[in-house]
Amino acid sequence: MSEENVSRRRLLQGVGGGVAATAMVGTGSAANAGQYIIGIEPNRGRSAVHDAADSIRNELDFGRIGRAISGNFSKQAVQRLENNPNVRYVEENGRMHALQTTPYGIEKVDADVAIDDGETGDGVSVAILDTGIDAQHETLEENLGEGWAADGAECTTSCGGWGGGGNDIDECLEEWDDDNDHGSHCAGTAAAADNGTGVLGVAPDATLHAVKVLECDGGGGFDNIAAGIEWSTDQGHDVISMSLGADTESSAVNDAVEYAASQGVVLVAAAGNDGPCSDCVGFPARHEEVIAVSATDENDDLADFSSTGPEVELAAPGVDTLSTIPRDDYAEFSGTSMACPHVAGGAATLIASGVTNRSEVRQQLKDAADDIGLGDNEQGSGRLNVADALDIEDGDDGDDGDDGDDGDDGDDDKCVDASNWPAGTGRDGDENIDQVNLDGQVVESSAANAYEDFTCPDVVTVQQGGSLDISMDWSDGGFDDHYANVYVDWEQNQDWSTAEETVLLESAGDDSSAATATVDVPSDAALGGTLLRVRLNWGGLDEPDATSEYGEVNDFTVYVEEGDGDDDDDDDDVEEECVDAENWPAGTGSDGYENIDTVDMDGQVFESSAANAYEDFTCPDVVTVQQGGSFDVAMDWSDGGYDDHYGSIWIDWDQNEDWSDADGYALMESENDDSVTATRTIDVPSDAELGATLCRVRLSYGGHDGADDTDEFGEVNDFTLFVE
Repeated sequence: MSEENVSRRRLLQGVGGGVAATAMVGTGSAANAGQYIIGIEPNRGRSAVHDAADSIRNELDFGRIGRAISGNFSKQAVQRLENNPNVRYVEENGRMHALQTTPYGIEKVDADVAIDDGETGDGVSVAILDTGIDAQHETLEENLGEGWAADGAECTTSCGGWGGGGNDIDECLEEWDDDNDHGSHCAGTAAAADNGTGVLGVAPDATLHAVKVLECDGGGGFDNIAAGIEWSTDQGHDVISMSLGADTESSAVNDAVEYAASQGVVLVAAAGNDGPCSDCVGFPARHEEVIAVSATDENDDLADFSSTGPEVELAAPGVDTLSTIPRDDYAEFSGTSMACPHVAGGAATLIASGVTNRSEVRQQLKDAADDIGLGDNEQGSGRLNVADALDIEDGDDGDDGDDGDDGDDGDDDKCVDASNWPAGTGRDGDENIDQVNLDGQVVESSAANAYEDFTCPDVVTVQQGGSLDISMDWSDGGFDDHYANVYVDWEQNQDWSTAEETVLLESAGDDSSAATATVDVPSDAALGGTLLRVRLNWGGLDEPDATSEYGEVNDFTVYVEEGDGDDDDDDDDVEEECVDAENWPAGTGSDGYENIDTVDMDGQVFESSAANAYEDFTCPDVVTVQQGGSFDVAMDWSDGGYDDHYGSIWIDWDQNEDWSDADGYALMESENDDSVTATRTIDVPSDAELGATLCRVRLSYGGHDGADDTDEFGEVNDFTLFVE
């Protein structure tokens, strides 16, 4: 890449007039006086809103979620609408602002490594929800697709230059042309072309779409933000990058985000520039469907302006980042706005490589992130690493090529062809299967598909006379009365007439709880591969071959092996590997209201008693891990009606029977909602001592307790880890 044409301008770019305007602004200002957004039911209430409005500005359709209409309304009209049963919400039409205070980053996130390997984001659409994109920039123009501008946000040449918050372009080439600089800068980071001029973007062959929802001063109404998300989603864009935000939330923007997520769009947003602060991530970044991005500098230190909080999922370079501005110019800006498009470009590159499920994209970016030593609230899973997300540098998962019995190696010949069975499909709607766990083997399902075939290469092996545990996480789309069932053709007739059904869920209205069941394998089940079908249904239990019913269908291969009949011997072998927790200094909780309910250690689930402040699970169930590998821990818990709870894990990798050198890992911090499962992926040191050692899980109140603290409010569970 040539840098001959780069003129470096170091700027702290203010939005809305001066550097002080870089803080997030949420509620409506005088410019929006009388403007409201009215959320209504999907097919009711529209005429009432139109009759009450002095003028209509935007009409948004979020499908089964509902509609939203913005415009000017009198106070009397607002009061009447608030009492209308068809109105879901009434909110002031506030404003969001570009998040910044003013491309080593491309190398920092190893995007250049991915590009050199041919991973460039080709064929993926990235929407830049911002102030527009320069329509003729030398390193952006060739990547530009169709653009759009919201009402009132169209490009203007009369913003007044820097004093008025805009730039000084002489002509608007498109209504979505950039009259502020902010949007073009973000676009260049995400996908500036590799054409020998200017700068290089993270995904240089991705298609950029200007979605101009911010005006020349860097601000935009909630309705225009929601309209931009809706428009981008309806165009089929793969990624939406949002370097904008507010302190307050908007129901209309919330609807739009959920609509985009339901259509499989990957959403990325800047965490905010309110730092130094804690628990201060802005909206929409803090929405659960959005990847929130904090900002770091070239030394991987947290930017002093970056907002932080538990919603942060990734960090990326955002200090003095060099990128494009109109016209054929370049500048260094700082802000979480600059960090956000690094992640958006990384998502585009991953999608282009074939990872099209939005949940998988999100998880792979997090799993591959580099731990740069910041707190979880500061870096989330770590600083973005595009090459590692694509598994480019070492070509494998770092487990020396032998993953043990993970079901991935050599199983292709066991796969079944789902097309040999009568078809059964769901119907694209708001309810979706998010994840299926088959005996510890977890598969992420796409929200964009009504049917998914997971029959290969992941095969689930079972034994005659044994059993299979199934867990399904799901989304109800805001509707009640959902059902789920599992069908297995144990006779391998390639016919559902004799298949056995197991019910996972009946008439459920709350998608916060996973649907679970244990499926018994018949002792005379036919040996070999057969089909297992999981269905999420609406309004009743559907047959295995029902088609086009609301819900989703996932198919899997189950491979039946002959029962070995030596379970007792296996138990004896495991007991020899158990540790004795009494060899370590004790640590106990104190009987109170908070309790550990279940602990999932890499798919092995332990039910904990609410009556005990300490429980010993070291035998007979042993959790086996590998040097240099990793394992997942999830803890369900009860808070007893109190706030400020913490979760931690302590492991004596050196097997010293002493906690002084043990490693501690945070599961959660200052959590107030016990419906949230505390989760953590633990990396096993490559030099961990082989053999059995103790793993301690603690639920604490008011702060993290030490491994050997006693009689503290909370609970302690001990487990055996066996390192291979």
